[in-house]
Amino acid sequence: MKIFNTDSSVLLKRSLDLLMRHHQNLAENVANMNVPGYRRKPTRFLEELSQAQRQTGLRATHLRHIVPGPEERLSPEWEQGPVELTREMADLAQNQIRYDFSARILRRKFAGLTQSITGRIR
Repeated sequence: MKIFNTDSSVLLKRSLDLLMRHHQNLAENVANMNVPGYRRKPTRFLEELSQAQRQTGLRATHLRHIVPGPEERLSPEWEQGPVELTREMADLAQNQIRYDFSARILRRKFAGLTQSITGRIR
């Protein structure tokens, strides 16, 4: 039904999927950091999320809407280089915050739908 698959819901679900995949890559990088010759697995989360946003058709329609800024660009050496534990742990923390935020927004969205359908506040 369209009520459950709105553009924002689809984007949030896609965001959760991408964040989960990003977390798996980061965890694998940390787990293999001492393996000789291992190169980190990059995940271009922001680029993939921007692509998903363009597909849903969500966009800023007012001057005061928040528009995403320039994406953080990492050097190719960092993307394919050896694993740096401090950077990976910082990325894990940032990823966890993004995941929690997306899950909270999606949960509130479905709680609002539940309240509208049942007429009861939980």
